[in-house]
Amino acid sequence: MEPNVASREMVRQRFEREAQSFDAIYREDASSLSYWFNRVLRRGIFERFDGAFREAGDVRGKSVLDVGCGSGIYVVSFAQRGARRIVGLDFSRNMLDLAERAVERHGVGSRCEFRHVDFMEAEFDETFDVTIAMGVFDYLPDPAPFLRKMVSVTRGKVIASFPTHSIIRSPARRLRYQLTGKGDVYFYDEPQMHRLVREAGLTKYSLPRAVGSGGGFLLVGDCGA
Repeated sequence: MEPNVASREMVRQRFEREAQSFDAIYREDASSLSYWFNRVLRRGIFERFDGAFREAGDVRGKSVLDVGCGSGIYVVSFAQRGARRIVGLDFSRNMLDLAERAVERHGVGSRCEFRHVDFMEAEFDETFDVTIAMGVFDYLPDPAPFLRKMVSVTRGKVIASFPTHSIIRSPARRLRYQLTGKGDVYFYDEPQMHRLVREAGLTKYSLPRAVGSGGGFLLVGDCGA
């Protein structure tokens, strides 16, 4: 098996195993202790959530592609904010089961479509006003083709999160993942981000930084520029 394929498969297996626990990070109906633990110690996850919607702006009447949609947290919120059509992709069936239940529970299922597919193997006959990939580039050994494909299916904004290097957090996270069979994890600095974005063909973009636990970049690219 090719290294990139093997890496994606390890990540897929991880999210198949941990779908419920990952979804619980965002759930306000979890125990109060668990919810506040996540809000404090996983502050970066919530910051990138808020940042993604701030940068997406008014999505009423727009189409959205959520690459690596997981349990549908962003899909539901885009629908609640008035998006006309939201397509969620994920290669974890267990994640998509949660996502499908979530959109029905919130009464927005008619505007949401889910596809059980690896994004790099997916085919599209449409382009989207907004394409996001949150918490996805953490696991990509070769991110440039992935970002280029995101740009190719977008006529508006591309929004994606990227973890940054940290002297303490990065080695600790990488070691923890390797020891628990979660695969590798990849980190980015600002020069790497600029090279990657240029390779993807984006000429107008910004890289706002998160200030929460772990930090990170939020790439906001304008594909209509």
